[in-house]
This record gives sequence, structure tokens and C-alpha cells, in this order.
Amino acid sequence: MIKNVFEVNNRGQPTPVSIDIDRHYAWVVAGPSGVGKSTFLRRLIGLISFYDETAEAYFMDFKADEDMFSMTGNHVARSFECLDLFETVYNRFKARLNKQEENSHNLYLIFDEWQAFLAYLEQTDKKKHKDILSKMLMMNSMGRSLGLRIILSSQRFLMVDLPGRYNFNCIISLSTSFLMSTNNRQLLFPDMEKDEVVVKPRGYGYFQLEGEPVKMFRTIQVRDEERLNQRIQELFSRYS
Repeated sequence: MIKNVFEVNNRGQPTPVSIDIDRHYAWVVAGPSGVGKSTFLRRLIGLISFYDETAEAYFMDFKADEDMFSMTGNHVARSFECLDLFETVYNRFKARLNKQEENSHNLYLIFDEWQAFLAYLEQTDKKKHKDILSKMLMMNSMGRSLGLRIILSSQRFLMVDLPGRYNFNCIISLSTSFLMSTNNRQLLFPDMEKDEVVVKPRGYGYFQLEGEPVKMFRTIQVRDEERLNQRIQELFSRYS
């Protein structure tokens, strides 16, 4: 259980939200530039480090934002190195699928700027682009029972870039105005109408867990950046 992911309004009182990562194992985190997506992702990684004490995590940062994600180690990749690390995670998934590795702990694939990564592949190597989508579909479809946890983050998503879209069971929009776009709304929250969107300033968004209604949330601020950095580095160093 990952606690205090964000807050919702419960009868006028801010109430922290906890998400069962073993049930809601595949996340989409969307939001345009400037809404605090990297900040949210950093805090989420810190929560995973704290609440999932045996987690093993791989982080792929395609746009190589070392100011926000300064952690190091062989479980972290930036820019064009993301492809090799993605293949590493896929091979770990296959090893578990073929019972060559025990499912002794959760294995996280955390990918920032997923759509930009795919756009690059589509322009440079269409065969590899198709291969990566096929592998993500397989991991998304079969990974839950094998302890695979997937978190994809991007400024925007296209349906074709989310193989097995309806297997993603935790959907997060870090912007409310982002959902005024019909395309964004239909991809993230297909049952949500435009007149249901309440536009709020930065720090507010909408989320939906599988089987539950769409809800507005407010992000929680980081109080201790130094401690957060320590937790993040510890997570990506556990199995190095």
C-alpha cells in the first residue's frame, strides 16, 4: 500500500489517498509542461521507497532531467540509454514468466516521457518501435501476478502509445485544464464529460482507480527535499 499519494476533499476536509500498488499495478501519469509532473513523480518514487521496503525499481528518464532526477546507478538510464534498460526489465519479466526467477519482491518499471521515447523510435527505427510496444503490451497484460509494477509518465499520450490501455488501472492527470481537450479526456477518462471538468490552478488534478469514479485531488508538497533525495537514491541502489 502506497500511502499519502495525494489529498481529496472529504466533506470539506483534506483526506490523504492510499493506493494498493499490488491491485492497481499499472499507472499512467499525464500532464503538460509546467504542472509539476516531475515533482509529483519524485515524491511518488520516495513513497515507493518508504512503503515498499523490498521493491526493486528501474527508472528511465528519456529527456535526461538530472536537476529533478539526480540519482545514479545501474537501475537508472537517461536519454538513448533508456532502450537498453527497458530491455533489461523485459528480460527480468521473461525470467519470472518462465519461472527462472522467483517473484520475491515487486519490480518497478518507471518511465518518464514515455511518449517522447516512442516518437523518437518511430522516426529512427520503426521495427524497434513496434517491438517495444509489443513488449509493453505483454508486460502490462501479464505482469501483475509476476510482481511487475508499471508507471508511465508523459506530457501527453496517444492511444497507440498505450498498448493494453484498459489494463492501466490507475490514471492520473496532473492538470485540470488539460482535460478540457476532448482527446485528452477521452483517452484518460472516457466517461467524463467536458462540463464535469472543474478547472483549478496548479496543484490540482483528477485521478481514477479501476472500478471507481473520477475524483479531483490536490498534490501534497514535499517538506524535506534532502530526505526525499536520500530515499530516491536508496531505492535505486538496493539491488545494484
